[in-house]
Amino acid sequence: MGTFIVLAIVILGAGLAGRAMWKDHKAGKHCAGCPGNCGSGCHCHDHHTA
Repeated sequence: MGTFIVLAIVILGAGLAGRAMWKDHKAGKHCAGCPGNCGSGCHCHDHHTA
């Protein structure tokens, strides 16, 4: 029974994280973790505006 509770919590957390990333993507925030330094190898800039 405890295994199912832990599994449900993990699935819920993953779902909430996925939902937050999807909302950020729809809002135009394609990479929330990018430091803004293009020389650091960050590949998260929006390439459609180039």
